[in-house]
Amino acid sequence: MAVILEKNYSRCQVTLENGIDNEGNPIFVSRTFGRIDPETTHQDLYDVMQVLLELQELPVRVLRRLDDGELIAE
Repeated sequence: MAVILEKNYSRCQVTLENGIDNEGNPIFVSRTFGRIDPETTHQDLYDVMQVLLELQELPVRVLRRLDDGELIAE
């Protein structure tokens, strides 16, 4: 029995470095961009996020794609 993922939607989460705490450790904040078409290619999403993140003043640490869907047994 094969299991497939029926995609519902995608999101893109960006982790940014927002300074340093009293002990010298970096402070991170996250921003999530939602309502991304699940059929969008990884390259297209990355290219669009690079353009958007050029407007961001904080350094980017991590860029994640989060896909959501329903597992269905065939």
